[in-house]
Amino acid sequence: MHRFVLALALALTASLAYGNDPPRCDVGEAHPANPPETEQFAFMLGTHDVTLHAWQTPSGPWTPPRPIGAQWNGYWGLDGAAIVDEWFDPPADEADLKGRGINVRIFDAESAEWKMMWVARPGYQVQDLRARLEPDGLTMWQIYPERANWKAVFEIIDANTWARTSYSREAADADWQPQFRLVATRTCIHE
Repeated sequence: MHRFVLALALALTASLAYGNDPPRCDVGEAHPANPPETEQFAFMLGTHDVTLHAWQTPSGPWTPPRPIGAQWNGYWGLDGAAIVDEWFDPPADEADLKGRGINVRIFDAESAEWKMMWVARPGYQVQDLRARLEPDGLTMWQIYPERANWKAVFEIIDANTWARTSYSREAADADWQPQFRLVATRTCIHE
């Protein structure tokens, strides 16, 4: 397992080292042998512009959209067995390479969970993430480095818009509190 994580981290880091990737209108195809759950993250396919909303504590509401100049690209990878998503901050067509990240999401039918690896620059820290469909939505949490009091919930708003809301809590028995909401709007429609 450690060799897999190291190999994946090196491959992902190498992919981050080369220029700006263009928007992804051609997202590839899912592998025909994928379990049906593989479609749970299909809303990420394509190119999306991202806005940020912060929760105004203690009782909300969300701030108005703050353009953060980010772009999120999603496409089928690993011969259609995984969804690969890339984060560009600022968008890929700008010269400043301050924030870049890549995530590989693959559904493990045996555990009924998504297994994910994220690496970004600056920082180059690999994160081991999991997700599954729960009553409040498609929910992601972090395994490594350990971050027990954090989760993110994905929500499909409409055919071309989705959101990821991050939550935290002070202790395992405390209530989850919203922190930030990223809203992604598809700019490149795929068929």
